[in-house]
Amino acid sequence: MLLRLKLKDLYEERGLTQKKVSEATGIRASTLSGLANNLRTSWDVEILERLMVYFELNDIRQMIEFEPPQNVNDYIQKFDKKDKK
Repeated sequence: MLLRLKLKDLYEERGLTQKKVSEATGIRASTLSGLANNLRTSWDVEILERLMVYFELNDIRQMIEFEPPQNVNDYIQKFDKKDKK
């Protein structure tokens, strides 16, 4: 996965638990777990906004990390094959 939520990092940096964040934000613990473990392939913008506000972040890069693919052509071809099915 090229995009990764840094939610676990934020928990650790601030000494928070998933339960505490869930109670404070109203986001279900199971949703937070999927986000923190980067198991989801899509993210709800409203949830990201709530987390940004809760953690008092002012730059999305504080929440999301991007690691470019090593080989761009191979990466693009992978999606071309999926689109042709």
